[in-house]
Amino acid sequence: MGKIADYLKHYNNPSTAGGYTSAVYAFIDFIYGNQRKGKKVTHEEKEIYENLVDRYIEDKRNYSEDMAGFVVSMQSRPPLSAKQTFTSAKEFFNYYNLQLPAKDLKFIRHKLPKGKVRTIERDLDIDTIRTIIQHLDVKGRALVLVLASSGIRINEALSLNLDDIDLTSKPAVITVRGETSKTGDNRITFISTEAIQAVNEWLKVRTDYIRSSAKRNIGLVENGRAKPKSSDDDGRLFPFSDQNANTLWDNAVEKAGLFSRDKNTNRKQLHYHQFRKFFISQLSLIVSKEIAETLAGHNGYLTDSYRRYTKKQLAEEYKKGEHLLTIQAPKELQEIESEFKAKMQTHSEIIENIVKENIQLKQEISKIKEEQEKIKAASELIQALISENSEAQEIFKKFLHNI
Repeated sequence: MGKIADYLKHYNNPSTAGGYTSAVYAFIDFIYGNQRKGKKVTHEEKEIYENLVDRYIEDKRNYSEDMAGFVVSMQSRPPLSAKQTFTSAKEFFNYYNLQLPAKDLKFIRHKLPKGKVRTIERDLDIDTIRTIIQHLDVKGRALVLVLASSGIRINEALSLNLDDIDLTSKPAVITVRGETSKTGDNRITFISTEAIQAVNEWLKVRTDYIRSSAKRNIGLVENGRAKPKSSDDDGRLFPFSDQNANTLWDNAVEKAGLFSRDKNTNRKQLHYHQFRKFFISQLSLIVSKEIAETLAGHNGYLTDSYRRYTKKQLAEEYKKGEHLLTIQAPKELQEIESEFKAKMQTHSEIIENIVKENIQLKQEISKIKEEQEKIKAASELIQALISENSEAQEIFKKFLHNI
């Protein structure tokens, strides 16, 4: 096993492992020239990268100069992407005892591109999603509606097993396991009724898709372009790769006439990650942003929020905003439903206030009755004392006469 493969054993999350792999490949390409013929690295090319990593470590080159040059070569890349690539490559070589001195590390960091996100994205709103969905097949619609209504990441969606989703609950529950989540924490979220229907339609043809996919793979295996793929069920809800998921999305966006790239970064302006922003912004219109961020799995919200809210409370909050995460309902119907729910919320608050006032009045009446009982008891005691004393009776009669 080569050094890259050995290092990746420490990471169960496919997205994290992929990030480290890309960073190491990029560094090796910078040092020895591009080793890839296409976008996807072949098995033979993976072996080349493994051999070049061994060669680089054995050659004892000036690591600080090489890393500084590598960072400078990424000046045209988005700042966050360049920083992540540098950090991932640095951590990989650090694992194999190639370390940057503190002075050199500080110098190299100053060479990283400045700023944050540079790509200008297009708005991914309900109308845009509805247009794109018209050009997706059954699995694509199911995937998109799950992403839009749950807030989960694309790699989390592609890692879901069939037993991670409970379609019988209301709302349906998704369990994102720590080994596949970005934060490493287990969490739950929910999907809309619309997404449930799409998933059920996908499940009807899922087995046929797996068998068909295995057959199509035979030709690629014979040409040495892929590994053999079993026709057996691998247990995932969406049993296909992130590359397949990206391809079906890009094709649908293009057919909808909405495909575009940022002229400066050349990055796609509509992509899967935007569904998280859509989910959080839509749900936050009805419930607290803390709830939306918690369900989406944003770091910093999970621990505290899960201490405060039960699963039932999270489900109740989700149901309040579910209609805003529904894509294919007519806009007019969504507005009517939103207005209806707002009025129901107002009426609920009015009723709640009436109930509170009623309880308060009952408490006050109860106190008055208690005071009356005390007065009655005192009166009876006075009457008893007077009846036993004739002199007191005369004084009491004069008192009543004067009144």
